[in-house]
Amino acid sequence: MQVIGTAGHVDHGKSTLVQRLTGMDPDRFAEEKRRGLTIDLGFAWFALPSGNEVGVVDVPGHERFVRNMLAGAGGVTVCLFVVAANEGWKPQSTEHLAIIDVLGVSSGVVVLTKSDLVDHPTLAHVEVDVRARLSESLLANAPIVACSAATGAGIPELVETLDSIVNTTPAPVDSDRPRLWVDRVFTISGAGTVVTGTSTGGTFAVGDAVELAPEGRSARIRAIQSHKKQVDSIGPGNRVALNLAGLERRGAKRGDAVVRPGSWVPARLIDVELHVIPHLRTGEDLIIGDKGSPLLYAGSAEMPMKLKLLGADRVRSGESAFAQLRLQDPLPLTRDDRFVLRDAGRVLTIGGGRVLDPMATPTSKRDPLRLDLLAALASDDAAALDAYVATIGLLRSDGVEAQLNLDPTGFDIPRIGPWLVTHERLDELLEGMRHELSAYHETHRLERGMAREALRARLAIEPEVLEGLLERADDVEQDDGYVRLSSHRVGLSDEERAQRDEIIGILRRARFEPPPTRELGTDAALLRALSDEGAIVRIGDFYLAADVADAAKKLVAGLIRSVGPATVAQIRDRLGTSRKYAVPLCEWLDAIGVTHRRGDVRILGPHAPD
Repeated sequence: MQVIGTAGHVDHGKSTLVQRLTGMDPDRFAEEKRRGLTIDLGFAWFALPSGNEVGVVDVPGHERFVRNMLAGAGGVTVCLFVVAANEGWKPQSTEHLAIIDVLGVSSGVVVLTKSDLVDHPTLAHVEVDVRARLSESLLANAPIVACSAATGAGIPELVETLDSIVNTTPAPVDSDRPRLWVDRVFTISGAGTVVTGTSTGGTFAVGDAVELAPEGRSARIRAIQSHKKQVDSIGPGNRVALNLAGLERRGAKRGDAVVRPGSWVPARLIDVELHVIPHLRTGEDLIIGDKGSPLLYAGSAEMPMKLKLLGADRVRSGESAFAQLRLQDPLPLTRDDRFVLRDAGRVLTIGGGRVLDPMATPTSKRDPLRLDLLAALASDDAAALDAYVATIGLLRSDGVEAQLNLDPTGFDIPRIGPWLVTHERLDELLEGMRHELSAYHETHRLERGMAREALRARLAIEPEVLEGLLERADDVEQDDGYVRLSSHRVGLSDEERAQRDEIIGILRRARFEPPPTRELGTDAALLRALSDEGAIVRIGDFYLAADVADAAKKLVAGLIRSVGPATVAQIRDRLGTSRKYAVPLCEWLDAIGVTHRRGDVRILGPHAPD
């Protein structure tokens, strides 16, 4: 669904036109009706001939209420730009058009209202003038329709034109990250707090847990209403009223954003692409430098901030530049979110633009790497993704959706588990892993490999990243928690082979009462190597020769088959050893499945030998 927003100078008939189209009076307040002047946002809706139902946000036209106009413009996708035929282009026409441009609204219809008050030559002259003033804007090619809300003349043509525009405007994107900028809050007796706004980014459903950013106040959606109809869920591009349970009185305000917990990280430092517009009253150039503290308007929020230009000392009207904005309070923003800047002192719109990096880090004014990254973020999605991942090194795919507002699926970029990585960084990680393993083998030639966790710590990577590297590396093997190069072989020297034979001989002669490990007269590395190759078996704090260990399996299995469940004492006597050795031997037999402990006795396990 689409949301239509009005724009135009005060008293050019925006609210009257909305009432004619929808049958609803968008002016909600007695003061508005008394003064004949829209002060705050008004809301209505109607069905188009195609059957599409659209919401309408009617905004105030007076310059004193531009901040209210901005609060309602955030979710608008189609503009109904109004110019009164009997007055022509006016100052607020210029400001509203500039705001529409910086908000990136490119779909719309230009309406020449009050056409019944002028003759045809005058109407034609106004149309030519309006078309000329639109020539450098996003509405340059928008259709122009003349009508009269008073007589109804031209209204059918306007409705048909709107229907065509709405049907050709891309549907709002559902990125599964719902967000609703609150533009109105009220309380219903017995029901609690209700917030309204335009839903974007995803779907809200009754029963959903939500939070109000940036403070993080928790709530639950008790009910959802759209166009006065109760619904169970609502997708992006709709005017919505959410009845929130769990909020204290006055727990929400205009400028809050209703979001899904954990899906948004409110940001205080953001990098943006900024465009400066001419002085709206004098037409003179505006110059913005680093010392300004304009107000930022994003969604329905109004936020004081500090501005630092990046790569430039100043930017003039008609020019664009990168900038870093430090917000007074964090806001839940994402790449391509639009914003407007106003000079609070002069009550003047000075420009706006779009968010490039909502999770920016402090940077120097002329950092070439940062400027290159921002240039990529300002271009297409593929360039943005490549540049961002290259800068970060490794980036979780869900982080891409949160920070870059794009789905990484389908892009030519490697994945390691949930992580995205450039081809160059992937090669570096693989080569680094091979280097660490090679160095380890060189200094630990008797060991079968490097402990997996030790390798991960040396590479300083997440477990999922190591798993992905191991899956990609054909020349690396792993087993039992150890990792090695496929080419690695444990090689014994002549002296070590002699020690090997001596150790095995000692253990064979000792049978089931082997000497302590320290009395075997060799280092631990050689014992581990002999264990890895299967020549000896470690049992608790001692070793058995492999053939002696096999004999223990057969003797104990034979005992149980002949006498039934056997105690430790019976197993001790069958092996001709002491309890000191019998207990760890029984535990080892349990561990490998030869036996199974049941109370104080052992029975045959699934891997008992015949």
